[in-house]
Amino acid sequence: MVEPKTNADIPGLWATGLRLLCFYAAALWTVQGLAEGQKPEPKKPEPPAIAVVLPLGVEAGSRQKLTLRGLNVTNATAVRLIGLTPTLTAEIKERGAAPKIDGFDSKRVGDQRLEVELSLPSNTPAGTNLALVVVSPDGDSKPFPLLVAAAGRLIGEQEPNNGFREAGALDFGKTVRGALQTLTDIDVFRCELQAGQTLRAEVVAERLGATLDATLSLYDAQGRLLTSNDDAQGSGRDPLLEFKVPSAGRYLLAVSGVTEKAGAASVYLLTVTTAP
Repeated sequence: MVEPKTNADIPGLWATGLRLLCFYAAALWTVQGLAEGQKPEPKKPEPPAIAVVLPLGVEAGSRQKLTLRGLNVTNATAVRLIGLTPTLTAEIKERGAAPKIDGFDSKRVGDQRLEVELSLPSNTPAGTNLALVVVSPDGDSKPFPLLVAAAGRLIGEQEPNNGFREAGALDFGKTVRGALQTLTDIDVFRCELQAGQTLRAEVVAERLGATLDATLSLYDAQGRLLTSNDDAQGSGRDPLLEFKVPSAGRYLLAVSGVTEKAGAASVYLLTVTTAP
């Protein structure tokens, strides 16, 4: 503290101190007033987001019924299928809350649903060239891929097929729509192969939003494991299996889940082909 040189300096020092005190008090009251008067900004509406489209895959040349699970989708004004000329618009049939899937956060599987119908031209190219977009007042969703198969190429799995004795027959070149409905569910398929043939089996699940983390396993007729695959390179958590058959006979292909989770979105597409 600076000592006053004379008694005459004391009033000046008191005046300076008093001015500083008033300044700090005013500043404090101003900050407090701003804090009390400041209200949180309302949360901005977020655009819709598609988490998964069920069932996986559609066929060209037919009318499809689809369920879109996602976030902020119930205020949709339209659902468009882009990738074709002209762009197609799906008919919205129903909207509402989506059933909860145990073990998965709503951000992953969605908490709302849209039921839609759309018709694909018979000449729609196969593959994942098309995408669905949900249009809403809050913006459009990011394009979500839709797998298209040629007419007659999609088939449903035939239950029961939970073991080697109940294995369902594979139809080479066609795509099976399957589901693992419980934690212990395993889908088994049988096929007859010739010596020297190469079997190629691929599962598409996570790449289309499904929650299934699948594994493919190939066995001989005696139930001995020949090869398996969990995550194929470049396919996320989806498996791809290729195997050159050593001898003619029956072989068994199994689709199983890696994680202890199941539910409405634990679905997959399985395509099996052979080459000489």
